[in-house]
Amino acid sequence: MPRFRFSKRYVRKGEPWKIGELKRLGKTADSRLARRAKRTITEAVAEREARRIALPTGPRRWTAREIRLLGTLSDAELGRRFRRPRENVRSQRRTLRIPAFKPRKIKRWKPFEIRWLGTAPDQEIARRLDRTRMSVYHRRRSLGIALGPPARRWTKEEDSLLGVLPDTEIARKLKRPLAGVQLRRARLGISKTDPKHRLWRKCEERLLGTASDQEIARTLKRSVLSVRAHRHSLALPLPCTQGKPWSKADEALLGTMPDQELTRRLKRTLMAVRIRRQRKGISPFNPLRHRWTIEDDALLRRCSTGEAARLIGCSISAAQNRRFRLGIKANDP
Repeated sequence: MPRFRFSKRYVRKGEPWKIGELKRLGKTADSRLARRAKRTITEAVAEREARRIALPTGPRRWTAREIRLLGTLSDAELGRRFRRPRENVRSQRRTLRIPAFKPRKIKRWKPFEIRWLGTAPDQEIARRLDRTRMSVYHRRRSLGIALGPPARRWTKEEDSLLGVLPDTEIARKLKRPLAGVQLRRARLGISKTDPKHRLWRKCEERLLGTASDQEIARTLKRSVLSVRAHRHSLALPLPCTQGKPWSKADEALLGTMPDQELTRRLKRTLMAVRIRRQRKGISPFNPLRHRWTIEDDALLRRCSTGEAARLIGCSISAAQNRRFRLGIKANDP
């Protein structure tokens, strides 16, 4: 008996489409794509139409119906409907001197519409005037019209509560909206109250500067950072540095050793040493950095860069930077 061979032409019928095959939809003829993918032409056409992918069409004449639609929609939308490139639609519209499509015309405000602003919520006014809520909102804000009755003025007693109590409690106590309380506090530059933050009393402030910040923090049961920040805000120095001037010998030691070691030698705080060094423009101590002297600068003026670096005991780049800072011309051959 004759043996029949099974056709492998449509072996991938019904299987999921691969990404490479989907990219070829609309760019290759359905019959050619079906033959390459081993599918039926009907399956290729159904997949392309399900994804709303149209086949490219050749040049064809413009119909009267297509010409009447020019300018009524955007060029991209008409190109999608006509199955033409957007540049082709734009070129035909400009050839016929048809202006481009504008989404909508600006609806001007009439005097009676402006009188309605602020008399009701923006959403209600938008429904009455057949406008969007954002259009009503921006028009009302541009004219400076408040929503509803005018707001009450803030008194000094009410301002004194800002930052002391939470905003929600102030709004409930003063019978004001929460947004109004937050806006008033922000305008006055008052920080938001923290339930964990304790206000400083006068008896506590009198203790600042009488001992170290660590000891005051343990006594008042506060953090060291809080005590130090409040002492700096009151411009109160520490007792160990109060009235202790800096001598020339002390300033000469700045930058010659680490700040921690200089703190123990001069019996000053680490912050005082850092602040004094920064005010004098002295960089922190670095054991690898060479400290330049008058004799080193004389060598730079007399010798070449390489020879001066060898005699001084520094790198060539350091000698070049020092020469550039002093404005010394190079003596290199």
